[in-house]
Amino acid sequence: MAKVREDLSVADLDLHFQALEECASAARIAASKLYDLAGDYPAESVSSSIFGKLSDSSSLAGFVDDVEKLVDSELGHAHRKLKGVERALDKVEENVRTANNASGAAA
Repeated sequence: MAKVREDLSVADLDLHFQALEECASAARIAASKLYDLAGDYPAESVSSSIFGKLSDSSSLAGFVDDVEKLVDSELGHAHRKLKGVERALDKVEENVRTANNASGAAA
């Protein structure tokens, strides 16, 4: 079992909490940007007419629609994962503070 450091100062603890807060903030910002980006997906269905006289243009339009839907799905997954990271980091900080208070450590 790893030895617990007993020589951490309040400044050390504050630095660790600040790092957790900064990571949670970065996750929150990234999630927000993904959410904003995802608002543009999926675009309206593509008309095969945009491909002119290209043979099988309706199939190509269908593939473009499929890609749009996939991008929408992936952005949604990434957004949810980042929100989960943010919540988890907040919970880690809360749990460490609770443990420190319970043990009598200053935090």
